[in-house]
Amino acid sequence: MSLTRNPSKSCFPEQVMVEILSRLPVKSLLRFRCVCTHWRTLISSPFFVSLNLSCSISNHTRHSILVHDTCKYPPLSFVPFTFSPIQNLDSMLYKNYCFDQEVMYAGSINGLLCLIGSTPDIISIWNPSTRLFKTIPPGKYRGPSSVSCGFGWDPVANDYKVVRIGSKCEDGKSWAEVWSANLESWREINVDGNFIPLRRVSDVTLKGFAHWIVRDGNNMKPLVASFDMSTEILQLVPLPELLLQMVPITAILVGERGSFCMNWKETFALAGLVMPEPKKIYQVWTMENDSVRKELWSKKFTFELDVEFYRLLCSVNGKFVLVRRGEVILYDVETRETKTIGILKFNWLVLQADYYVESLVSVKGFTPIGEDAKKMELQELN
Repeated sequence: MSLTRNPSKSCFPEQVMVEILSRLPVKSLLRFRCVCTHWRTLISSPFFVSLNLSCSISNHTRHSILVHDTCKYPPLSFVPFTFSPIQNLDSMLYKNYCFDQEVMYAGSINGLLCLIGSTPDIISIWNPSTRLFKTIPPGKYRGPSSVSCGFGWDPVANDYKVVRIGSKCEDGKSWAEVWSANLESWREINVDGNFIPLRRVSDVTLKGFAHWIVRDGNNMKPLVASFDMSTEILQLVPLPELLLQMVPITAILVGERGSFCMNWKETFALAGLVMPEPKKIYQVWTMENDSVRKELWSKKFTFELDVEFYRLLCSVNGKFVLVRRGEVILYDVETRETKTIGILKFNWLVLQADYYVESLVSVKGFTPIGEDAKKMELQELN
């Protein structure tokens, strides 16, 4: 009598089995795809991918903040709620698909990271959990321009999009284009007004919007450029007049210690340095994402940032990720508590940090790299 059991014919009801599997980490699910055809089909289905993503979002142990220095080393990662470091992400992408020394994150959403190289035409989407990636074809605008890249998700169409905004060097005219993962193509976006991007990547992406601090092409004043991933409308938003009266325009344009965009508890916010000495006092204003009317700017609070010689990398739920003398520090705005969460090998090469949630999410055209490609070929043969 054979004791071999068919995993697809479990003693558990199908719904119970799906619920159990959906709560498992991605690393386990990738192994379980080899158990049987039924499990492989289930784990790869859009329904299960969405269910697993919801479980990951609600499970804080599946969240991490990635601190990136160079493409030679995998990102330093830690759990933002327990402050504990976790195992570094595998460096396979960095070893086998190395852009150059200036790879940057253009955004992170639902477990996908958008990476750009030193030139604005080198763009890829990567899922560190599944170790799959896709290279995006160059956009339509190729000439000399000031270019910035953003990445986000359209929840209406369930579509992941890359948006590029820029200002032509020869005539100063602004342009924008968006790439859709569903359509796998670029298309031009209408732009009203002229502006100049200040950074190579967007400042904050949340709730289906990518935000940048840009410079008005006519009077050089700072503006917020907001791109709606669903409607694909790019709008320019004047900053609060009261904040402009307290913070020099040059400080806002330079950013870092002068002023910066932030994610304040899932709301886009702008923090301006209103008192640099003797203590650094910042004033925080928030803006609703579903409108860009000037009167919707709202002053929320002020806070003191009493960390010396720091560099701001990102903000997450009221906490800042800072670098100070090679130390990665988490700073709580409300409690003013600091905690060292990591030491960098080469702190002078630190570029940025981003929030990451483990997932099985993919886009059309995802492929494995390096040893993963060989393993996948063997799995397909078996």
